[in-house]
Amino acid sequence: MPSLLRSEAQTRADLVSVDHTHVVLDLTGAGDHFRSTTTITFSGRPGSSTFVDFKGAELLGATLNGSELDPDSWTDGRLPLPKLAAQNTLVLVGLMAYSSDGEGLHRHVDPADHQTYLYAMSFLDAAPRWFGCFDQPDLKSSYTFDITAPADWTVLGNGPSERVGEGRWRITPSRPLSSYYVTLVAGPYASLYDQHDGIPLGIHVRASLAESLAAEAADIFHVTKASFDYFHRVFGVRYPFGEYHQAFVPDFNAGAMENPGCVTFRDSYIFRAAATTSERGTRAGTIAHEMAHMWFGDLVTMRWWDDLWLNESFAEYMSHRACTESTDYPLWVEFGILRKDWGSVADQAPSTHPVAGNGSADAQSALNDFDGISYAKGAAVLRQLVGYLGDETFFAGLNAYFTEHAFGNAEFADLISAWTRAGARDLGRWAASWLQTAGLDTLTAVPDLQQIRIARVPPRQAPADRTHAISVAGLDSTGAELFRTPVLVSGAETTIALPAPAYVVVPDAGDETWAKIRFGAEGWSRVGPLLPGIADDATRVVVYNSIRDGVRNAELAPAEALQIILESVPSEPHDIVVRDLLTFAQTELAGPYCPPAIRASRRRAVHQTAREILDGSGPGSDRQLAAFRIAVRSSDDPQLLRDWLASRQLPPKLSLDPELTWSLVSRLSLLTGEEALIDEALRADPSAAAHTHAARARASLPTEQAKAAAFELLMRPSEASAYTVYATARGFFEPSQSDLTAPYVDRYFAEIVDTAKFRTGWALGRAALLSFPFSAADESTLKLAEETLRNDDLAAPLRRSLVDGTDELRRAVTSLLKFG
Repeated sequence: MPSLLRSEAQTRADLVSVDHTHVVLDLTGAGDHFRSTTTITFSGRPGSSTFVDFKGAELLGATLNGSELDPDSWTDGRLPLPKLAAQNTLVLVGLMAYSSDGEGLHRHVDPADHQTYLYAMSFLDAAPRWFGCFDQPDLKSSYTFDITAPADWTVLGNGPSERVGEGRWRITPSRPLSSYYVTLVAGPYASLYDQHDGIPLGIHVRASLAESLAAEAADIFHVTKASFDYFHRVFGVRYPFGEYHQAFVPDFNAGAMENPGCVTFRDSYIFRAAATTSERGTRAGTIAHEMAHMWFGDLVTMRWWDDLWLNESFAEYMSHRACTESTDYPLWVEFGILRKDWGSVADQAPSTHPVAGNGSADAQSALNDFDGISYAKGAAVLRQLVGYLGDETFFAGLNAYFTEHAFGNAEFADLISAWTRAGARDLGRWAASWLQTAGLDTLTAVPDLQQIRIARVPPRQAPADRTHAISVAGLDSTGAELFRTPVLVSGAETTIALPAPAYVVVPDAGDETWAKIRFGAEGWSRVGPLLPGIADDATRVVVYNSIRDGVRNAELAPAEALQIILESVPSEPHDIVVRDLLTFAQTELAGPYCPPAIRASRRRAVHQTAREILDGSGPGSDRQLAAFRIAVRSSDDPQLLRDWLASRQLPPKLSLDPELTWSLVSRLSLLTGEEALIDEALRADPSAAAHTHAARARASLPTEQAKAAAFELLMRPSEASAYTVYATARGFFEPSQSDLTAPYVDRYFAEIVDTAKFRTGWALGRAALLSFPFSAADESTLKLAEETLRNDDLAAPLRRSLVDGTDELRRAVTSLLKFG
């Protein structure tokens, strides 16, 4: 189906204004389809023509102003609407298909109790898969939903849900909505309720997760309430959508979706096993992120997808501030070590793009730009902006923006105007250099006699004149900080006085800008060994990110990076940093950036470090749990894994839970090929999460039969859920099985193109990227990847995944050719 063009959206918005949309759904049938009737009242330009979006399985009937529309005219998800009147009534009756890919109206049957659960995901262009609509962000509508469903279900949506009869509900959102964040949640969900500051609150999960919800609800409610208080205070505009439900739903593709009044989250955030404080902090950040969208995106919605950053960058930035300033979860270390690394990889790929003003000729190209640039880079840039404007001007401008454009649509220029009226100056230049250009500058600070020279090198492909507000720190030979100096870096070189002789100078020591950081001629060999002695969290994160970036740019030998990481992480106090760096060491430094012949020895080194941390961790601590997980994943010792699986020789106060058990079963079956271990674990734990673990474990089995079955699932149509496909993709090209999977490298590139015939959107791109043969990092694989990209007929999500996968592969091959 063609993706909506921006030009088409502009034309339709000039012709049409939507008054009301009434959706009637019958969810009582037992088959794979449901009946959807949509009545849209709208004004139009008399005599003009347009189209409505409808992506059902069958169009059963359609009338415009009482006249039948030709069902044969419905093609490619569009139904033409000829000869509009000034006031129009459109009725669409369709048979719609439940989805299994997390988009449209998704249906999940919980293997734990065989109960059926539904939720709707309408982003980015999936709303027409469950009701007819004018599917573009600037054609907002008021809504009424009438739902027929089993009488014992919970039914939720974007407004209060009123039971109007046996098995019948009416949902009436209080405010106009864009189609992309319209939702429905229906099924025998387990629920807990509370209220705060006059706002009714609800949390909802599958019944099989009710016990886990009970254990997690207090923290979720606490973060929710604290975030509401924070946003009310800084924005000066109250939450405008009435009730606030948070539904943790199965098979969800993203982390969460900001549907007004009814946010949907992936249900892995309801921990069914032991979780660390940093994992709860990540969840807190997601809760605050989605709540920030109630203002950025829902109250004021971008007019078109090229301003997607007005949603995501702001929500990302404000969620980290909200959690750090108002909850028990300070998140700037998490932002630096996880989010900025993600965004940095995206901003150096061939698919990089500016934060704002990407054009987005159609909706699908906007979805392809929904990445670490829209989130992490945008948030980092906003952090720079706030440093320039100050909080008073920043929030005054936002208040004016929210007030002026409430329940409507806006563009970047509207926000710039609001800030300018609040007292900002020269924002056009700032926006041009930071938001409308791609790539990262490289900042290098070198002490030179009585001064420090800070060189700024813009990316060659997209030069820009950016000014960086940073701090520069000098360290002695133990890593102790000697001085910290604020500086504005502009032009090719900035020079400041050297406050004291320093062994190493770290630019952006507070991790406050968006740039690649380097340390002069001796580089990482000087700063790397200092990491255990660097007291400041942000400075360590800057150094660690520089190390990872140096590896990916073939500037730092992977073996040297591995040594630095393994020598420094035992003294690292933040578990999230330990986890992320050891994961990088195992999956990249002992994976694509390592010749196959020595991957096992590097993996053993990671395992030994994890065991060292494990042995030195407090019994029952988060650090112990994080280290144990890494030790399991990196172990090549079946007997050790068997002992742990039998609860023998476990670390003190650590007991096995379902997730740890699956980690052990997955690793042990990978090493031994014992599929019976997977079957036995599934009998003991029949949950949805267990089935996902089992799919990955089966794909990782070291047998020809297992690989053949997994490849068939990846490359052929099936009834398997998207989560099963993703898990299979993750387990297929296991770095330790390069000989076994070698025959499938050619087949991947030959057959992945045809998956666009039966997958679309998120599922198509995600499955392709997760199954990309990174572990086969050599010139022949790179040649196959480049040849595949010459195909002009690649579907957009597939092309984006192949572009990014090929770039990562090329970086690994370049490093191997240089360093071996």
